[in-house]
Amino acid sequence: MLLLSGCLGPAFRQPEPVPLLGGVTLVQPPTALERRNGSLWRANVSANYLFTDVRAANTGDLLTVLVFEDDSGAKSADTSTENTASITEGISQFFGLTTQLAQKNPTIDPDELINADSERTWEGSGATSRSGRLNARLTVEVKAVSPTGNLWVQGDKVVAVNNEDQHVVLSGWVRPEDIDARNEVASTKLAQARIDYYGIGEIGRQQRAGWGTMILDYVWPF
Repeated sequence: MLLLSGCLGPAFRQPEPVPLLGGVTLVQPPTALERRNGSLWRANVSANYLFTDVRAANTGDLLTVLVFEDDSGAKSADTSTENTASITEGISQFFGLTTQLAQKNPTIDPDELINADSERTWEGSGATSRSGRLNARLTVEVKAVSPTGNLWVQGDKVVAVNNEDQHVVLSGWVRPEDIDARNEVASTKLAQARIDYYGIGEIGRQQRAGWGTMILDYVWPF
């Protein structure tokens, strides 16, 4: 059953836990019971402040993130080494032993007792490149506010076309100063950003290898 459940398709991405900065617990959205205090004024609602722009600043506020990711990288390396050596050694006279050696072995030349050549050549090269592009517009929710005023935002969007669900999931830290007057911020200004874009459906299932192939690829030693 575990193997079959893993073959149904990729699981939905779980929401990121709200990080802790400096060991201080972040401000969480008020519960429904806390909001029923009989007062018409709520300090954590941005619309109550008439002389400020309606920008995301409190938990529960919405913020539009413009995803424009265009990343690429390339690296290459070439190495070449070559080594050539030649050795010739001989003994012209050594206590008369060279004469006796020549008499017993006429094919031996005492002046060239050792003659060796060596040559080594090695070449290596490698190259790698990677590129990716993602353009999207996604509205997320402020889940927490850090002690320094930064906003932790999370959100997801699902677009279904012909039984294929396209998921865009985003989370990260946003600095309030980076939010423009239209309550929008670029994804390149998010800290600890994580952006997932994947599909679940017939197309996504056909692009994945079968469970038998995945098991063989994992255990096959050759």
